[in-house]
Amino acid sequence: MNADPRPKLYLLAGNGSAADWWDDVLPYFAKYEAVAIELPGFGSNTSELPDSLSALADALAAQTEPGHAIVATGISALPVLHLLVRQPGHFSRTVLLSPVGVALWRRRLPRLMQLPGLLPLAKCPRVFSRQFALPDFSPDYRRIGNGYARCRAFAPYFRWVRPDNALTLFDQISDPIELLWGGRDGVIGAQHAAAWEAVLCRSTLAVTFKPDWGHYPFWQCPADFVAQLERGGEDAGFNAHSKGGRLLLAQVAGLPVPALRVLRPGFDRPRLAVWLGLADREAPQGWAVRSSGDDEDGIDCANAGRHDSFLRVPAADVPEHVDRLHAAGLASVVVQCMIEPTLSGVAFARGLAAEIDWVDGHLSALVDGRVQPQRLRFSKLGGEWGQRPSRRVLGGSALSERVLWDFLQAVVRCFHGQALDIEWAWDGRQLWLLQARPVTRYGWRRWLTNANIGEILPLQPSRLIEAAQRQAAASIPQVYARWDARALDDAEPFTALHADASYINAELFLARLADWGIPGDALAREIGGSVPRLPARPWRWLRALPVLLRMLIASRRALDGLDAGLVRWQAELDALIANPLDDEGQAKRLANWLMRFYTWLVQQNLCIGAAIASSGGAWLGRPQTQNEQHGPHRLPWETDPATARPAVAAVELATLPRWSWPLRLAHKFGLPGMRGYYLQTREQFRDRLMLLFFRLHHAFPASQREHWFAPVSAVRGELGGFWQHGGRSDTPDGALQLSPGEVEGVLGEDILLVDALDPGLFAYYRQARGVVTRSGGLLSHGATMLRELKIPALAWADVPENWLGARVRLTAGGLVLL
Repeated sequence: MNADPRPKLYLLAGNGSAADWWDDVLPYFAKYEAVAIELPGFGSNTSELPDSLSALADALAAQTEPGHAIVATGISALPVLHLLVRQPGHFSRTVLLSPVGVALWRRRLPRLMQLPGLLPLAKCPRVFSRQFALPDFSPDYRRIGNGYARCRAFAPYFRWVRPDNALTLFDQISDPIELLWGGRDGVIGAQHAAAWEAVLCRSTLAVTFKPDWGHYPFWQCPADFVAQLERGGEDAGFNAHSKGGRLLLAQVAGLPVPALRVLRPGFDRPRLAVWLGLADREAPQGWAVRSSGDDEDGIDCANAGRHDSFLRVPAADVPEHVDRLHAAGLASVVVQCMIEPTLSGVAFARGLAAEIDWVDGHLSALVDGRVQPQRLRFSKLGGEWGQRPSRRVLGGSALSERVLWDFLQAVVRCFHGQALDIEWAWDGRQLWLLQARPVTRYGWRRWLTNANIGEILPLQPSRLIEAAQRQAAASIPQVYARWDARALDDAEPFTALHADASYINAELFLARLADWGIPGDALAREIGGSVPRLPARPWRWLRALPVLLRMLIASRRALDGLDAGLVRWQAELDALIANPLDDEGQAKRLANWLMRFYTWLVQQNLCIGAAIASSGGAWLGRPQTQNEQHGPHRLPWETDPATARPAVAAVELATLPRWSWPLRLAHKFGLPGMRGYYLQTREQFRDRLMLLFFRLHHAFPASQREHWFAPVSAVRGELGGFWQHGGRSDTPDGALQLSPGEVEGVLGEDILLVDALDPGLFAYYRQARGVVTRSGGLLSHGATMLRELKIPALAWADVPENWLGARVRLTAGGLVLL
């Protein structure tokens, strides 16, 4: 019997599913050999239940052959994505239907399932019949019920999938992913798609909305469902990581976006003409025709202003302008109803703060850097970070600061807390979203510190550990959701960049203290140095007592899992060492292991730190904290795996010492006095971490060490705490640093002097040592471009004319004549 020559397409349904859920679609497949799979605990799979999403991903890897395709639905998208974090390229094609995982802390069902007695109700499908059924379709409730009855993993899934672990490191997935969503899905609405755009920010993400599909398209319309899968790349939807893609996603999510179409080359001209004619009454000022290229608006590079935009275009001239942009090589073009605002602006917004430039009228002059904008800085922390939004109105408009802040935060929440460069307009009645792109390089007014990181890593760490640190930065703080989900709304990274070097983001911790009413000095006492004033607020502290109690319980529970976690990580590392790839492939695989291990170990250290902070003193004793301090794995800068290690056998990984039964009881019941023992645990845990770093160092292929072990070029030169933008104070009436750095040269030759930051001067910017502009703001396209090019830049309206041709020094404080 000959094997089926077709590539496999694995079919993986959601929680409660069984293989027979796919029976209706199997006869329709022609291009693929469809294989329905069941993970442990589902359907007929009687394998031992995993204990986590990571273990579930391991089970999925064991059941699938590399190089084939998969379609996963609902919550089963998570093990697929966790597998892609560990093994990039495992699937040749990944299709996700209505995936679950974003904004879990805001969704009602996961919270309800934590309440005693309610979980069995979720196994009764008719309870959710209003969400499952459509007016013209009802699913097979008997088949759903049989799947739920046989699913041993149904209840454990609600323990495995939590806000703090569901999306770990998904921002590092680079595999192409296709997202399918039914427009009539009443269980997981299509509005969640925008959040996935932010979560899978480095994946090539194509999104397809099927207006007539419900939650079960493989039962509702099996032939159409299979046809969509088999068309594949021919009909893979729109590029989510583009100007047009984000606007479409925002529109589906319910944000106020002017009417638009995204057009590819060869677009249907008669259909466009009909749409323009129908919508022309909504666009009395004409149409905006804008680029939506694949080379702009990315997570790592915005390329702001690199392509042309045409404003106030009459409907009859729209196709001609679309053709011009397509002829320039753009894969797609946005045609959008033109808004003529009374005022408009650009905002760099994140969960904690927003920095806003605004002007009267249309924002085109603002983003091109031709005018000096008015500026606002909002921050939830208040004080030196920025003002809290009030009911004051902007200029002579009816737009209040509070309304603008709420609008910006709604956009940020829609895209899962991602920091965004938002173009907005106010037409006198409402706010409109004109564009949302990720913020790439920008020095926020955010408090950074060299504390801790300066103690464990050299001023120029290796490429290996620096890559792991940057890759893990966004995922590490998710552990705080175990006791305070507001950390997920803030979406602050663990480390942030200043002058291309990594520092601890103290604002991550200060935001929690502010919510809990605890003064900022508490952090300064823990890490040293100082922080901007953050006063105590006793009423907040009283309100936060339930959160602090959860922190006490969750952080102590985390300590109980340290040994098992270390054993798992050593087993995985040993397996990688025992089954090596070629040198380059092995180096990448070990770097991937370090990225994931580093995320886990810092999260555990944060839990240990929370246990210490909530320990209530050390009156139960202060045992010795150091352990194996003279071992071969303990040496200066030991946290960098590239640090030279002696060529001796690694010390065996021992379990953490076991406490006496009175101490175990005090730990279990949250009694005060355990600080000394938690400090001991922290040091002993670090000792075992260094053993794994010791193994990793010696396992790294010799031919790859020159690259991975080499130090990064940037030097971590700041000591203590400082503002991320580098300044110690603001000088809004003088020089404004647009891009950090210091450089000397002849003004007008080495250092360009321009009247406005025109993005069209890109080629000249690349040749310059620095740039000085007489007008423009931090948020203009030209300023974004210069930061991405890493060229120091300054905005200063009062540059003396007689300095042109003279030698000057460009610094953060201004321009100095030499």
